[in-house]
Amino acid sequence: MTTTPGGYLVSLDLDEPLPMVDDAPTLVVDGEPIGFATESADGKTLQVLTADRSVASASDVTKAWSSGDEDKATETTTAPVTPPVPENRTLERQMRSLATAAAVEDPSTPGAYTVTEAEYDFGDQAVPLAAIGGIRGELTGKMYLTSAAGHRPTVVLLHGRHTSCSGTGANPLRWPCGPTQMNVRSYLGYEGTARALATRGYNVVSIAANAVNSNDNQLALDYGAEARGQLVLDTLEMLGKADAGAAVSYDDVTTATDAAPSTTTTTTRTLDDALVRATTRADQPAAAAGVTAASLKGRFDLTHVGIMGHSRGGEGVVSAATLNQALPKPYGIEAVLPLAPVDFGRMTLPDVPTSVFLPYCDGDVSNQQGQHFFDDSRHAFDDDVLRSAVWVMGANHNFFNTVWTPGLYPAATGDDWRTSDTTSTCSTTDPTRLTAAQQYQVGVSYMTGFFRLTMGGETQFQSMFDGSVKPSTTATPYADVRTMAAQPSSTTKLITDFTTSSSLVRTVGGATAAVCTNLTGRTLPQSNPFCATTKASAQVPHWTPGSFAPNVPTFPTTRFLWTGASTTDPAVPSTGELRVSVPASARNVTGSAQMTLKTAPDEAVPTGTDFRITVLDGSGGSWSTAASAINPLAVNRMPGGTNTTLNKIVLQQLTIPTASMTGVDLTDVREVRFTAGVGADGTGTGGVYLSDLAFDTPSVGTAVAATRTTIDVAPTTVEEGDGPGTADVAVYLSRASDRPVTGYVSVLGSATGSVGVGMERVTFAPGETCKAVTVPTAGNTAVSATPSSAFKVSVTNTRNAVMGATAFTNLTVREDDGVTAPATELPPVGAQGDVCAERAAAVTPVTLGTSADSVAPGGSVELTGTGFRAGETVTFRSGTTVTDTVVADATGTATSTLRVAEDADLGALAVSAEGAGSGREARATIAVLAPTETVLSVTPAEPDEGDEVVLTATVTGRDTDGTVTFRDGDPSARARAAAVTLGTAEVTDGVATLTLTDGLSVGDHTLVAVFGATETAAASTSDPVVVTVAAAPVAPSPTPSPGTPGAGTPGGGTGSGPIDTVGGGAASGPAGGSIADRPGSLAWTGAEIGSAALAALLLLTAGVGVTVARRRRRTE
Repeated sequence: MTTTPGGYLVSLDLDEPLPMVDDAPTLVVDGEPIGFATESADGKTLQVLTADRSVASASDVTKAWSSGDEDKATETTTAPVTPPVPENRTLERQMRSLATAAAVEDPSTPGAYTVTEAEYDFGDQAVPLAAIGGIRGELTGKMYLTSAAGHRPTVVLLHGRHTSCSGTGANPLRWPCGPTQMNVRSYLGYEGTARALATRGYNVVSIAANAVNSNDNQLALDYGAEARGQLVLDTLEMLGKADAGAAVSYDDVTTATDAAPSTTTTTTRTLDDALVRATTRADQPAAAAGVTAASLKGRFDLTHVGIMGHSRGGEGVVSAATLNQALPKPYGIEAVLPLAPVDFGRMTLPDVPTSVFLPYCDGDVSNQQGQHFFDDSRHAFDDDVLRSAVWVMGANHNFFNTVWTPGLYPAATGDDWRTSDTTSTCSTTDPTRLTAAQQYQVGVSYMTGFFRLTMGGETQFQSMFDGSVKPSTTATPYADVRTMAAQPSSTTKLITDFTTSSSLVRTVGGATAAVCTNLTGRTLPQSNPFCATTKASAQVPHWTPGSFAPNVPTFPTTRFLWTGASTTDPAVPSTGELRVSVPASARNVTGSAQMTLKTAPDEAVPTGTDFRITVLDGSGGSWSTAASAINPLAVNRMPGGTNTTLNKIVLQQLTIPTASMTGVDLTDVREVRFTAGVGADGTGTGGVYLSDLAFDTPSVGTAVAATRTTIDVAPTTVEEGDGPGTADVAVYLSRASDRPVTGYVSVLGSATGSVGVGMERVTFAPGETCKAVTVPTAGNTAVSATPSSAFKVSVTNTRNAVMGATAFTNLTVREDDGVTAPATELPPVGAQGDVCAERAAAVTPVTLGTSADSVAPGGSVELTGTGFRAGETVTFRSGTTVTDTVVADATGTATSTLRVAEDADLGALAVSAEGAGSGREARATIAVLAPTETVLSVTPAEPDEGDEVVLTATVTGRDTDGTVTFRDGDPSARARAAAVTLGTAEVTDGVATLTLTDGLSVGDHTLVAVFGATETAAASTSDPVVVTVAAAPVAPSPTPSPGTPGAGTPGGGTGSGPIDTVGGGAASGPAGGSIADRPGSLAWTGAEIGSAALAALLLLTAGVGVTVARRRRRTE
């Protein structure tokens, strides 16, 4: 026992690793189970973190399993002795009196199509596994391809948790198998079902999941359900690409080992490579089949998908269906078949016809917890699909898979029911126990039948799954199969489900009726009395506690008890009766084929009981029958006697055709009565459990592939504190729902413990998306050896929403009293705030404040984050590099100075701040820009109007590729807007040049060059250069020659070159020089010069703008 933050760590060392089975290990302290145990990497240590203070003084710790305290068959050679059970001759007589239903033509009879079989193998570490600690796993399987043309409905089969690697030699990584070990290829064990379906036009793919098996108990919060479910979806994605003719490839990443610490390699394989690799691998190569990626184009119809999962694979396919319903474009999953499944997480599943197969002699999942899939889902959603539970008497866990069956595979096989058992009804010597071959055939027949019914619409198989008494097929006449069903809502009038008290349900005479739930021994108070107080967990599948939801109510039902009318003669019948009024809206049952009711003898009934069912109409007509005449199995004990795993309580279905109710007006059924009777016990005292009274018609219903709202829990971290306290966790929906959503939040003893620290039913009103759940914590003042403890939080048993990818998460408690070496104390996480707001900021980052948008290498910028928890450590990062850790102040503000290295990469730099406890993240992007300097020169320095002017900007710095803008005007901020842009030029080799061919106008010009900022360089502006442009000298009219008219008269002479007044620049004559300088001309007189100046002035004031007289250049 070790003190940890918020609790105690209980460790148990084992002599040898546990067998790899589907059940989960637990620890029992002083006779009390304290929760699921985490297996160490070598499998030789089990640990549970618990908040239960009583373990501190414990004297005894033992290992057990979630389904019961007994060892598995591979752990012991001994078996408990079950005393002989007296034959129930009453039951035998009742069963003989039943009419024998005609056997259905066996669904596994081969069809018209041939089958091509091909394995594919992308490698042992080809895909990342979901929610299992960064582990990669195999993408491997076998295809059973039908010869039927075109897109075909597709069925995926998923095996359960069984030995992954068999053989000698160490394998410290657990997966892949070591060089001296063989890969146990469990996916090859369902070939009978796969081939039968392929001959009927289905394409079937059976997939491997050994990487999950090797790591789930060690690394997955949910023990691998999500990882298995995502593996199914990954397979569908691969098949979808193949069907579309798209490229299919995966990276097989071989990780480093102790023997080869630096050899991490990646091998990319296409689908063609994977098909070839399966036939050439050294370990159990497959037969070549000639299948290529190209031949798979157009072959898989993923709008019609069925999935089967065995054992933990059963929970995996339910997870696949719920994960699928969270996708924006879900696959068309229309049939789900969990076979001998676990249901650690109490998942509910909408919109898909589902049938749960449960073997009675299951020695692995011996509490048949998969019954919860039926019980929890049947009324959890407003959907319209068939659900059923199929109990296979005399069947064990393993023999549905040939790879797990002795004599049919070379390694890791066995009977999960103890072969040393020679006395119970499940021993191999008992006539009711199925042989391996018989059991396998039952699995093939019923699995094939379910998919042909739900996916193929072959209604001749309806009676195998609709609750009919003793269904049978032509290939399985020996099998004792018992079914119960909830028909689709569109064909059901539910009178009462018996889950709540109602004024329409009442007792008379010597009877009582009360709603009950759960098995005794829950660690939190329950709102209803327990349904079972004398039975072990394995004997009550309806009420066996959910491993990760131990206090969540299980299968509420009504317990109807009666006492004999005589105190002296126990055989005198009771006067007790239970009456159920039919609501006016449900009284016309002419459209219903049958009335159904589910019932089982009360736990106090030793052998069997009975009661009478009476249907009354509004005119006094009635019809009645004994329950035993409809289905004797519903009022008699199940096999097993005193065996604490057998003698189970499982409700059976009473199905009464409405056509048989003679004398009753079926348009006006008013009441149904249950009158106490005498059964196999021969006593007037008795009782039954009642559930789901309905008028219905068998149907498959309608599967829907639609996106559903998901419900999840956000992780959070809190300080331990010095004593009892509380913490909040955020439970949230993926989107607002238009109807109420409920879920049960459980806070367990740890990431692996199941002591109920807290449980609360959470209801979201329409429109709500997040709620805070407050749970108790247990702090202390002791130093510990671990810096934190993780307590598992789950949201389960949901209504109107499906469990999402983070329905399991951790509430982490930080050790705040110090830690002992070599542990390192974690940074403070502060005082918890509004957890819904924290969750929102964790998934949608807020803006991080920055003192500047850009910074130069070697410079610094202030970063400021707000809204953090007071006192929590805030980690600042530049990219992925931690640059600073700061404790937020009392206002939740954290500030850090980011100093940028001199040699920092130029460009955008992502910066962030993240709270250690809240998970709140603030982000910003700043630009790291190299400084630049721009120098402007003007040539000529003193131009005249009309002179060509060259502006040259010299840009220096680390990265000067960019653009320079040349401007004319005051560069001050106040006058910048009035500046005139003269032009732009690209910088080449640090220089940008702009040539003004027509020069500048007369006057003063304040010129600047602006280098614009780029993604890597900062902007810079040159010092202003003031240039004064002088007016060009205007040449006077030439002096006329003697005798020329007008000579000597002002304005009387003209130059030989015309004068142009547009533009700036010097006026020029035909020869390009000034007129005054032209040979043979006379200088202008003063009057002529004055006239020219006056003309220029008049043009200027007339609005021509800054113009000077320019002498036109003559085109040569």
